Amino acid sequence: MQEHGGKRRRLFNRGRCAARVLCAAGLFAPLIPAAAEGWEFGGHLKYQFSFTDYRASDVVAVFGNDPATDQSLDTRLKAEWRQHGWDFVAHDELLALAGDSVKTRRELAAAGLPSIGSASGLPNDRHRLLDLTHDVIDDSHAAAVQRLDRLSVGYTSGNATLRFGRQVVSWGNGLAFQVLDFVNPFSPLAIDKDYKTGEDMLYGQWQWVGAGDAQWMLLPRRDLLTHDLDHEQASQALKLHTRAAGFDVDALLARHFDQTLLGLGLVRSLGGTVWRFDALHTDVPGRGKVWSLVTNLDYSWVLFGRNMYGFAEYYHNGFGSARESGYLADPELLTRLARGEIYAFGRDYAMLGVQVEIGPLVNVYASVIQNLNDASRTLQLRAAYDWRQNTQLMAGINLSGGESGSEFDGITAPLPAPYTGVTFSAGRSLYLRTVYSF
Repeated sequence: MQEHGGKRRRLFNRGRCAARVLCAAGLFAPLIPAAAEGWEFGGHLKYQFSFTDYRASDVVAVFGNDPATDQSLDTRLKAEWRQHGWDFVAHDELLALAGDSVKTRRELAAAGLPSIGSASGLPNDRHRLLDLTHDVIDDSHAAAVQRLDRLSVGYTSGNATLRFGRQVVSWGNGLAFQVLDFVNPFSPLAIDKDYKTGEDMLYGQWQWVGAGDAQWMLLPRRDLLTHDLDHEQASQALKLHTRAAGFDVDALLARHFDQTLLGLGLVRSLGGTVWRFDALHTDVPGRGKVWSLVTNLDYSWVLFGRNMYGFAEYYHNGFGSARESGYLADPELLTRLARGEIYAFGRDYAMLGVQVEIGPLVNVYASVIQNLNDASRTLQLRAAYDWRQNTQLMAGINLSGGESGSEFDGITAPLPAPYTGVTFSAGRSLYLRTVYSF
């Protein structure tokens, strides 16, 4: 067994090296044409400082420093080329975290306690077809990775497009919560939604002029333990879009981690308001039918000479629990949380959000998410100032509350002594953020 395991690791490491050689070749291959016509370059630099306060019973306070201070850095360099129907996209990013949260996550991993994501909190490529991530820093208080988050080649001819490589697909009509977007959706609490994490896939699209389009994807995944490709962990999906009777209609059929998904999406304008609705049916072996849905309304208006935008959204999580005692009891829920497909423990949520343009360069945002089952809530407030043409400054706070044991106040984890009574929460945080784009 050790010999076969070592052989698999050697093959996997060789595959990593080969992938990097192919990536390097791909970066320079489009330079072969005589001119650089069709090239676009850009990127961004993002820095954030955060201060988070936790309750004394929170797992962070038990295993780490309370309050916690952290710093994060996100740099992205983009090179994109399009000519004669061909397109090539490469985005290289450097992600870094430093501070108390890194230390706490490593302490939790060492103690064998559960956490969402990797031990460092940064993405890795253990489940992806290609390993395009390199650890730059990996110590007790800091972590950094350099990775290719986009690397794809595509061709468009007439109404048909075919693209292979690391890319993203975003489906669904949720404004904060998602049910049809089951590949790396954003958290409803995410502040930065500029770029989803890319996945290695084959993607195709066929457009019917005046009728709609069909999109499909094939996304292979590796087993986290063996690193072998596992067809039972792959995703295959087909989505059809059309317009009928004043509605934009989406129909989804997918096979995802060996489970069948059926989805329906509807969008319609109602005067100056837009109404959206998504529903997803999942056939879970041994459990039967599970339904999730999201619906929302949004509207823009002018008040006292200021531009305003607001939305309301309801989300039903078919895998969530209506009782606090069930938040950590359902393996199907925990599996989806660990995979980053959903971010909610409860069953029913309501969300309200508003944006106010204070001036041409200043916008204020406020949103509240209410867990309708345990009456806990989280409030987000932030202000963004476009200081210069390519530079934005932002400051914000996140405040959560509810009864003890509720989702946003802190879920009580069923842990053995001496960790009895320890809770998991996001805490109450303050952050300062700057973004420079080029």
